[in-house]
Amino acid sequence: MLAGISLGLLAAGRGGWVERLLNLVADSLLALPGLLLVLMVSVIVPSTPLALWLGLSLVLWVEFFRLSRATGRSVLASPGIEASRLLGFGAFYRFRHHLWPEMAPVMLTAMAFGMANALMAIAALGFVHVGIPAPTPELGTMMVELLPYWREAPLALLAPVLVTFLLLLGLLLMSGGDTKASTAGNIAGARA
Repeated sequence: MLAGISLGLLAAGRGGWVERLLNLVADSLLALPGLLLVLMVSVIVPSTPLALWLGLSLVLWVEFFRLSRATGRSVLASPGIEASRLLGFGAFYRFRHHLWPEMAPVMLTAMAFGMANALMAIAALGFVHVGIPAPTPELGTMMVELLPYWREAPLALLAPVLVTFLLLLGLLLMSGGDTKASTAGNIAGARA
């Protein structure tokens, strides 16, 4: 998230060849299937959770990059940003007081969806024995290890499935809640 927002604001603020280069990198990463890129990184750095998270970060930063570039472009062209720049306020002040309040609802929603996508990808990779190695507990690996015992103990197999479902449902409900709360706040602010 941090890399995507930073690069998106850099592209929106600089424009020109910087924006074209970052768009080219983002489009190149989107051309590859996400799980294939994660598998390629995990082959380079085998059997470590760091490789899995690095591969997922390489896939998921593009969403934040595109959203922050689109939102940042319109906010950076606003008179408030220009006034702050002319008054001598720094980049951090402009980000904190002008950019982040406009970007926060969109970015927090994208963060919840990104976390849900990461959880599904990790569980899917663990389910096919490509994810985190066996001593580390992981939901996809638990499902595969408990699958032969589904007749004797169906609730044991149901536990990791239910935990995965509830985690994804909670994240998706949080993402919808952020949007509804920000919309309700915007409507209340407009009425006042």
